[in-house]
Amino acid sequence: MNNMKDRRLRRTLIQMIAVMCAAIAAVFFVAHYATVKIQQQNAQRNAQIVAVVSEKYDLSQEEVIELLQQDSFELSEQGEEILAMYGMDYNDNSLIGSYKQIEFMLISVFLVLIVLFCIALFLLNYWYLLGLDHAIGNISEYINRLLNKDYDLDIIDNDEGSLSSLKNDIYKVTVMMKEQNEVLKQDKMYLANNLADISHQLKTPLTSMLIMSDLLENDDLSLEERRKFLGVIKSQLHRIEWLVSSLLKMAKLDAKTIVFKKERIRAHQFLNKAIEPILMLMEEKQQQFIIEGDNPIMCFDINWTSEAFVNILKNCSEHTQAGGTLRAEVFDTAMYTEFILSDNGEGIDAKDLPFIFERFYRASKSNSDSVGIGLAMAYSIITSQEGTISVRSKLNEGTAFSVRFFK
Repeated sequence: MNNMKDRRLRRTLIQMIAVMCAAIAAVFFVAHYATVKIQQQNAQRNAQIVAVVSEKYDLSQEEVIELLQQDSFELSEQGEEILAMYGMDYNDNSLIGSYKQIEFMLISVFLVLIVLFCIALFLLNYWYLLGLDHAIGNISEYINRLLNKDYDLDIIDNDEGSLSSLKNDIYKVTVMMKEQNEVLKQDKMYLANNLADISHQLKTPLTSMLIMSDLLENDDLSLEERRKFLGVIKSQLHRIEWLVSSLLKMAKLDAKTIVFKKERIRAHQFLNKAIEPILMLMEEKQQQFIIEGDNPIMCFDINWTSEAFVNILKNCSEHTQAGGTLRAEVFDTAMYTEFILSDNGEGIDAKDLPFIFERFYRASKSNSDSVGIGLAMAYSIITSQEGTISVRSKLNEGTAFSVRFFK
């Protein structure tokens, strides 16, 4: 992450550079001012020397000025000896003039500049760190409110830099947590509704069994009546067993704990396997099953997919009159393989079609023993394997289920 993208840091660095430039400019200004002052003092002293020499000695002003303007002097050693005789040298302020005031001014100004520069840098860093601390404090407060499940917050930042990226990442996490919270709420409601439906489904056979058991306590019942009641109890026990088994399977599908094993099988061979559990039902109703179309090699979990197809074909058989026909057509394309499972039975009412795959939904023409879980399970099994399922139907003409497995 490039920290120079942080606008706050860039602004602080620009301000620091501006302060440094101002300090350098001030140093140059003071140095120039001191040089001018020294030049002015030297000019005044030279003017006094010219005036005194020209008055007391046989030298013209031009000769004195020419002498002062020379860069080097041949008699400088002799002059030093003469000055030494009078107790003076170049370091003597009485000879060259006092620059203590200028020296004190320079030191004072430079100290003031250094102090101001340090204060400016300190303030700039303090303001930067204060703003950074304030921003981090806001993020910390935001996270604490987020932990308390307060998702109605907006921390998105359109600026650049590490801190802004952190804010945007936290905002993404907030959106994700909010969505997950909504999903959890829906799951809880869904679970509560399912528990209510399961309780209702189990209550009916249990109530029937309790009534039968009470009747069996009657000593006046004949052997035939007892066998009849025992048969009803046995039938209800089988229904409870099937219902509990189906609900456990649905729970596994909902929790996504099932690992689907992909196996290769021909489409027609798979359809013959799927129809086996309901062959007796079809024989009782003298129904026939026809397989048509392509016969590609499929790759999916054979057992689970077979259970989905069993539920679909069982629904077709139950809603088809005696002597009717169940048909399975296979269409293989470059993108998917489609199974069309159809019947020529009573069909499904248009108002029921949008809800036909919902759990515990019973269509208007469902028989009294229907629970409304078979097609819902088929939907879950197929969609869990990246497949799709749809249905179309016309009353008194039949129903067709379309199942597609994409390649």
